[in-house]
Amino acid sequence: MPGEKFPHAGSLRERLDIDFALTSAGLGVWELDPISRQVLWDDRCRELHGLADDNILPYEKVMAYIHPDDVVRVDKTVQEAFQIPSGGNYDVTYRTIGANDGKLRWVRFYGKAYFNEQGDVYRFGGVAQDVTRDMESLQNQQAAQQQMLDSFEASPVGIAVIDRHELTFLRANAFYGELVGRTPDQIVGKSLLTALPELAGQGFDDLLQGVLDTGTPFIAKEVAATLVRNQLLETIYVDLTYQPQRPPNQTEITGILVIATDVTQQVLSRKRIEASEAQLKAIIATAPAAMGLFVGRDLIVEMPNQAFIDIVGKGPDIEGKPLREVMPELENQPFLQILDDVYTSGKMFQSDGSQVNIVQHGVMTHNFYNITYTPLVNEKGEVYAILDIAIDVTESIRVQQKLQETQAKLQETIELAELAAWEIDFNTGVVTYSDRLRDWCGFEREEPLTIERAYEVMDSQNRLIVKSAVDTARQPMNEDRYEAEFSVNCLKTGQKRILHAQGKLTRDEQGMVCGVTGSSQDVTLQRQTQAALELLVQERTEELESTNEELFASNEELAHINEQLHQVNDQLLRSNSSLEQFAYIASHDLQAPLRKIQQFIDILVKRHEHTLAEDSRLLVRIKESAHRMGLLINDLLTFSKISNGRAETQQVMLAEVVTQAIDNLSVAIEETGANISLAQLPPFRGDARQLEQLFQNLLSNAIKFSSKDLQGNTTLPSIQLTYQLLESGEIPSITGWTPVHASYHRICIQDNGIGFEEQYVDRIFGVFQRLHGKSEFEGTGVGLAICQKVALNHEGFIQAHGELEQGATFELYLPVQT
Repeated sequence: MPGEKFPHAGSLRERLDIDFALTSAGLGVWELDPISRQVLWDDRCRELHGLADDNILPYEKVMAYIHPDDVVRVDKTVQEAFQIPSGGNYDVTYRTIGANDGKLRWVRFYGKAYFNEQGDVYRFGGVAQDVTRDMESLQNQQAAQQQMLDSFEASPVGIAVIDRHELTFLRANAFYGELVGRTPDQIVGKSLLTALPELAGQGFDDLLQGVLDTGTPFIAKEVAATLVRNQLLETIYVDLTYQPQRPPNQTEITGILVIATDVTQQVLSRKRIEASEAQLKAIIATAPAAMGLFVGRDLIVEMPNQAFIDIVGKGPDIEGKPLREVMPELENQPFLQILDDVYTSGKMFQSDGSQVNIVQHGVMTHNFYNITYTPLVNEKGEVYAILDIAIDVTESIRVQQKLQETQAKLQETIELAELAAWEIDFNTGVVTYSDRLRDWCGFEREEPLTIERAYEVMDSQNRLIVKSAVDTARQPMNEDRYEAEFSVNCLKTGQKRILHAQGKLTRDEQGMVCGVTGSSQDVTLQRQTQAALELLVQERTEELESTNEELFASNEELAHINEQLHQVNDQLLRSNSSLEQFAYIASHDLQAPLRKIQQFIDILVKRHEHTLAEDSRLLVRIKESAHRMGLLINDLLTFSKISNGRAETQQVMLAEVVTQAIDNLSVAIEETGANISLAQLPPFRGDARQLEQLFQNLLSNAIKFSSKDLQGNTTLPSIQLTYQLLESGEIPSITGWTPVHASYHRICIQDNGIGFEEQYVDRIFGVFQRLHGKSEFEGTGVGLAICQKVALNHEGFIQAHGELEQGATFELYLPVQT
């Protein structure tokens, strides 16, 4: 008809499914307005009260249609549902007297009351069903109990009689024994939980006691019970009845008649069907997650929700098409094969944070999803479709990746700073240590730690220091900042360390201090050095005080000496000035004529290479001498600058410095085929230009002094640069140098060259010191002297080791700045 609006096909189908389900189950829907006290119900509920019309009635009028013996109980149940402790649950079975037909019916009304934040009921409703047949059946069962007892043993239903005293089995037929996995002889005469101990905690003893206490029969369908049957623990389902037993003409309950019917197979079959139906409804229902159904082996897309359509990014017209056609970009990804495996195996597939490459609206995207592929089976147990649920977690994955990067950088910083992390939970008394702090204290890596255990590495005085620092941190002006310096003794080695700890108190939601988190640093060496300096100052002060009179007596002599020192200082300044002038002359006045000499020699060689054939060798030697003289002037100029200039310290990356040095030597590396292996190097505060000269000279020597095989062929240079962080105490004794810093960077450059005899190790760092002839290896003998001077400028040192034809190793020690 014109203008008529039809409901959406999905909504209509859902509405029809709900109505069909309610009708099939014989359920009616009702609701009681807690304010107006009006009862709204559907036609089914109206029929249960025998009404021809009126689907909205006052609560009091509805109560008038209830059997007089049940009115008080029903009203009491409603009032209890309106109380918060009940959880709003409402379930009551009673009799109605039809208003129009006068017919007696048994009905069960159950539902739930909903409360607002003030604890008031704002909605109360549920469903109702006709249970007349069940109640009449119960009454018939009670009437036929005597007859059932007569045929007790032959009954195909599990029957037992339980005495009220300790719930002891008095009788049990063979079928009941089979049901519980025992023979009647194994259970009769024993209490319930003695005969069937696996029932403990399943609530059956409470149900039996409830029947004994109230006298109300317990009837339930499809009750689950976990029992040991055939020596295996399995769950069965039974229709269960507990009927109170009274002697004739007596009111006291003496026992309970138990009737159990095995409905396990029916329940399992129904559950499979219900699961399938629930999955289909979940697909139809609107959900924030992307959902779609892939039907058949060809994975035809069915019932995609809007979120699924948005993720696919191909528009709304994807339903009814194969997934391969809708998303061809999946061909080079694993998901099509996974779906095929799920279809074949019938096993669900789940994956969290999987990257899926999807062309959305013509643009390739690389997002992350939590994916679930659930196989759907028909009544024959065959897979007929796969339910796809995808949740976009790209943002959380990106955040997680960023967090992991941040944590990695933080951990790297902690390692470089040699810090130890820790956390104390005051509520549980548990202490969490990093491995470094565990090693300092001598705790096992897997050992659980408590505050009391942590105190074992401290004496009483240091415990007071730590506790006082916590109390100070709690003061308002300190902003919960914790700081303490104390001593610990390693439980394994007995080594004493001085730790400087910093942290921050943590508080719970009520503002109470619940713990402290922070880091610790080993300051033992610093404090020992400080103590040694203080002692030295004290000793020097005492010496100065003891010689005070001598100093006063020798004032004139000191004045004379000071005058001589001033003169020497002036001479030194003039010497430095002369040295700077020499450097200038070397770089300009000497180099300029030297270049002219080299140019003139080249001209002579070209002009007279035929007429002066016999003397051409002399010209070549003159040219080579001029070249060596140029190298010597440059090396002396470099040595002079480094000797007279302090290192211009700034933060440099040693890895970049070494890379630049290697780049400067690229021609030599390419010509010799040298292989250089580099370790990861730390940042360092120093003079980048001087450090570059140092590494370039060391690498150049390693390339230049290559060894030869038995045939006289030069072997390919193999150079390894390694790194290690050492405490000063770990550095072996070195003649002429004493470490003064707490820790040092140790950088080794090892080659496979010709090496040298260990007896010459003190000569190789001297100026003009050479172990080989000029004709054998080119060089001025200044390079290693420059290296040692750079190391000394940075408060470090270079040590060399060698063995003839076994290569050489140069160990560079640079201090770790604090």
